[in-house]
This record gives sequence, structure tokens and C-alpha cells, in this order.
Amino acid sequence: MLKLSVEAELPLVAVSTRDVLNLTEVLKEVTGKEVEAFTPQSPVEPHKLYIHLCAPKENLPLVALYTKMIKHESTLLLVNPARVEEPMFDAGEVPVPRPLMMAFMKAVVGSDPKATQLLRGLGGCTLKEAAELSRLTMARDKSLTVQGLMQTRKSSFQTSKGLTQVDPGQGFYEPPKQLQEWVAAEKKFFLTGDDARLIPRGLLFDGPPGVGKTAGAKWLASQLGVPLYRIDVGGAKSKWVGESEGNLMASFNRVDLEEPCCVLIDEVEKVFSQGHDSSGTTTTMLSQFLWWLAEHRSRVLAIMTTNASKALPKELYREGRVDKVMWFEGLDQSAAGPFVHALLDTFPKVKATPNDIGKIVFQAFKAAGPGGKASQALLTQSVYAFAKAVS
Repeated sequence: MLKLSVEAELPLVAVSTRDVLNLTEVLKEVTGKEVEAFTPQSPVEPHKLYIHLCAPKENLPLVALYTKMIKHESTLLLVNPARVEEPMFDAGEVPVPRPLMMAFMKAVVGSDPKATQLLRGLGGCTLKEAAELSRLTMARDKSLTVQGLMQTRKSSFQTSKGLTQVDPGQGFYEPPKQLQEWVAAEKKFFLTGDDARLIPRGLLFDGPPGVGKTAGAKWLASQLGVPLYRIDVGGAKSKWVGESEGNLMASFNRVDLEEPCCVLIDEVEKVFSQGHDSSGTTTTMLSQFLWWLAEHRSRVLAIMTTNASKALPKELYREGRVDKVMWFEGLDQSAAGPFVHALLDTFPKVKATPNDIGKIVFQAFKAAGPGGKASQALLTQSVYAFAKAVS
């Protein structure tokens, strides 16, 4: 939108940035035009691009500036204004073009393949942030990897209302076969696919509590090697009219800038179940969410989890918004034994006999009740209880 607004020579354009230091270089790359500093007293030449860094509480003569700029068919970029108001056009945050970030990372690591790989951990970063994250990661790890960059980013990530970064690291987890097959088939299209129609957009994980849906989202992000964010739709709600919708869109806009990444919307039925809202706010938020799911072109994989898909409006998970609905369930007894054995192997000091494993499985299925399935969470809890008892 910034490039288009400059090409259209809109008179006053508001933009935001977290990197004033490299702003001129970034703007030149984005717009293809030289940028000149401007003050309200500066003369204006035709068809020029000017920039003004707004001071806190600065009171600019906006109407006069608008008139001056439109007279000369020039554009004034107002950077980080205290608020966006008429007659400004809001072009949002200044993006860092991928070629510019690529050139920076190549200068750091010296090779195109390594720089390309590291870019996966720097989606949404400014040049300044990329430099700082690289230096911090090198100081801690004595090397530079995607995993190291993401670890550093998590510790310094600035949350917004309803948006947090999630650590994809976890204990023992056995992903269902359908999830493993999906990753194997879709990973290349998500990370390096050049046809937007083939890039995966979203998944819905359905199943009872404790079967590993949230853990599956963490596993998926770690397999793709990208950050995982969580949007708390309920946490984005506000008592003020219109603010809830604004908070939700701010979260979507932020994760779009963080591409490539995964975004988790956990227990989605608690917010978007049919008949849940009487105020109209949730309905409007659902409309925004549906629009984003269908229309976003960023390399962002939305992962929704639910304990009750029948309570969800079907338009939330129809084709075109999600690529696949996966059913997660507990393990039967034939699969529970190997799961318990593999989990026990992660405790080097715990020695268990086949009889012990049988007892652990029996206790878990007894606690699970009728149904013939035991969740990974319940089996894990039983293993932990056994490890504590014999330690």
C-alpha cells in the first residue's frame, strides 16, 4: 500500500516504523524514489517524495500541508504520528523488502543459501532488529541458526493485545500419522513455493481434550522451522465499540509481517460457536477472521483447534479457508504400549519391565473410562506418576 500511495502521489501519507535508523534506505527500496527531509517551512517541488519524523505531541498544520502537497503533486510521509487523522492516508507499517534483508544477511554470513535459510527466522524484522538479533544469537550460541534466532526473538518479542509468541519446544510427543504425512507433502510448498495458490493456508485440529492438538501445532511449527504465534481472540475483546475488531485486525496484520510463521487459534469454539454472541461484536470479529483466512497472501499457516467442531459455523473451516480438517483421538491399547515404552526411554534413571508398562497402560485406560481410547495426556500423566514412584 505504501508503494501504491507514493505512485498515486497522495498528499499526506502516515506510516509507522520501528527502525528510523535505516528508514531512508528502506523507503528508497520500497518506492524506488529518492526521499528528502521536510519541515513545515520547507519549499515544495513538483513530484517529490518528502519525509517528516513526527515528534510526540507535535501539532502540524495538516490541511495547509495537504493543500501544499496536492498543488505540487508531491507526497509527504509522516512517520510515527501520535495518531492518524484526516486528511492523512494510513499506509501502515513500512515493510522491509526481502531483497534488502537478503543483502544484509548475505553480508553477515557470506552465502546465499545460508542467508535464505536464516530469513525464515527474521520475518517481520527491521534491519536494525535483524542486526541486533544476529549479534545476540552469536554472543549466546557462537553460531547463527534459524532455531537460535527464533529463541532470541521469543525472549524479546513485543506482544500486542491478544498476540503472543509460543515456544514450540515440548516434551515427548508422538504426532499422528496424518499430520506427519501432511507435513511431508506440504512443507516445500509452504516454505519455498512460488505459486500462491499452492501455499497451505490453514488447518483445523478436532478432537477431545488431551489428545495432542495444541502439541501438534507446536510440533508442526518446529518441523517447518518457523515461529509459532498464538492469537487469543477472547483476549482481543474490549468493552469499547469497534476496539475488539481493531485489536483482532492488528494481530492479523502483525503475523502477516512475521511470515513465514504459524499462528495458533486454540479452542476456537469458545469464541466462535454458533449462537455464542448476542452483542454483535463476535459476529463482526468472525467476519474479519473469515475474510483474513480466505484472502491473506502471506506465508502464514493458521492452525485452529477445537473440542467441538459441530458447534462451529461451517464457513469457518470450508475449503479455501483451511486445507484440511484432522481428527485427533486417543490411543488404543495396541498403540498405548509402544507410546509408554518410548516415553519411559526419555527417563534414563527409570527402569521399567514389560509388566510395569502393562500396569501403566491398564491404569490409564481405567482412568479413561469406557470408550477404548486413552489420550496422550493421560498416558503421559500415568508415566510421570510411575517415574516419581520408583525414583
